[in-house]
Amino acid sequence: MSTQAMRDRERLARRASVAASAGTAIEYYDFAIYGYLAVVLAPLFFPAGDSLVGLLGTLGVVATGSLARPLGGLIFGRIGDRRGRKAVLMATVAVMGAATILTGILPTYASIGIGAPILLTLLRIVQGLAAGGEIGGAASLSTESAPSRRRGLFGSATSIGISLGIASAAGTVAILSALTSAQQMSSWGWRVPFLIAAPLLVGAVVYRMRVEDSPLFVQMAKNSTPPKAPVTEVLRTHKASVLRVIGIAYSTMTTGGLASVYLLVHLSAVLRYPLTGSLWLIVLIVLMPLAVIPWAGALSDRLGRRRVLASAMLGFVLLAVPCFWVMQQGSLVLAIVAALVLNIPFSIQQGVVYTQYSELFPTRVRYTGISLGFNVGGVIGTGLVSLIATGLVKVTGLTLSPAFYAVFAALVGLVVVATMHETSRDDMAREGSPAADEPDSPPVRS
Repeated sequence: MSTQAMRDRERLARRASVAASAGTAIEYYDFAIYGYLAVVLAPLFFPAGDSLVGLLGTLGVVATGSLARPLGGLIFGRIGDRRGRKAVLMATVAVMGAATILTGILPTYASIGIGAPILLTLLRIVQGLAAGGEIGGAASLSTESAPSRRRGLFGSATSIGISLGIASAAGTVAILSALTSAQQMSSWGWRVPFLIAAPLLVGAVVYRMRVEDSPLFVQMAKNSTPPKAPVTEVLRTHKASVLRVIGIAYSTMTTGGLASVYLLVHLSAVLRYPLTGSLWLIVLIVLMPLAVIPWAGALSDRLGRRRVLASAMLGFVLLAVPCFWVMQQGSLVLAIVAALVLNIPFSIQQGVVYTQYSELFPTRVRYTGISLGFNVGGVIGTGLVSLIATGLVKVTGLTLSPAFYAVFAALVGLVVVATMHETSRDDMAREGSPAADEPDSPPVRS
């Protein structure tokens, strides 16, 4: 490849990474807002005598939205593997933004009774459908546009977008909590973060319109007929890879969810720390990975995906229980320190995991393969993590119980990684490569 061609590929990779990161940031802002406002929304949409029961009802809607993600992944993944990544990514961000804006203007239970939680749940399902199609496309676009030896670095853009979106959501809610009284927050303040989605939606769609589709997809579409039934094909020829993605997604999304989004519920509703202080902690621990994610991605280009991913999962096994124990000692300062420490392995795994997903599938079914595995794992990962963790506290009476759930999820991930071969040196552009034709081959130790 000539020097000019290499420069052109680098520019294409940067544009694709920014598009993937920016769009994913907006989608995850939209999707995370509900979780951060769960404590506020519970009495507005699920009034109950027991505050924890109302909170569980609100978190149940979070889980409902996540249950829709696999269906969204199948719908958008099929279109993405047949028509290209770009058009689908514009559609997912538009659908997500529209559902979020409508959530911001919903009447509450006091106004329309049972219709309020029903409408809230329906809009959350629409959000779940859009979110289900986002990650597969963003990961495919960023890794397929990257130079082969820098896929880890450019592929980490998806994770950067997720961190930016979650941090923006937490920061917005934290600012509102600081500027409004509890009564104002319950009356109208909770609507503001949802309505902010309107200008973000316009910006995301306009930017993604300016980005080319991935060169590997364009090449594949020229050289062969796109798959007629990508879901059938991926399940027939890459079933083990789908199962591996499900296992890794469950592990990383459960441990990451416990170390980030769930902490707001744990610190404010379970351990009774001030809501505003807890929100700013979430902003801090979600922003921290921004420095670690690209480093971890680049490190995986040198050391391999398996080593970096396994080290992060081992970190959760060793740190989860001690960190959760420190959080419950009654000091918000100590809780902040413990949360930051626990988010180090979270940051490392986020830097490599989406590139790992991409490398397990060939170009012709990559969007579908990632979307299917990631979203099924997400149903029992992010979708249920807060519900399960809060339920464990209520059933056992042990505020430390979520830590043991994190250890279990990390051990599941370690077992899955042990069955994989190293993919960082595979040629994604060559359909005869191990990553393309033999993703289900026995593990090769790096």
